[in-house]
Amino acid sequence: MARRRYFIMKETGEGKLRVDFRSWGLVIVIGLLLAFLSLIDRGGLGEATAVVEGQACTFTVTGNDVNARTGATAASPSVQKLKQGDTVIGTPTVTNGFRQMVGGAWVLDSLLTPVPGTVCT
Repeated sequence: MARRRYFIMKETGEGKLRVDFRSWGLVIVIGLLLAFLSLIDRGGLGEATAVVEGQACTFTVTGNDVNARTGATAASPSVQKLKQGDTVIGTPTVTNGFRQMVGGAWVLDSLLTPVPGTVCT
């Protein structure tokens, strides 16, 4: 009787199914599992924020309880509180004295100091 092969399983002489550790199907399943785990590790399937070299720079927060806001005005709702010494990544865009952060939030530019070695305009 011929032994049958399935996706990642093969039939033994007694008619039982066992995992075939030398199949390409198993390699594909393990690859998909690792890809799924990497998505979980980076925080999920939400938007990944890429920083393009030359279009973003790193800042240190110099104020206490600094509000990151939804817009470039003091009246815009706060979405996060930043503490003195926190490091954030910003863009070159400054409007009404607020600098846009990577991810879309706005922080008062006078409360941010560029980290030495980064080019911030």
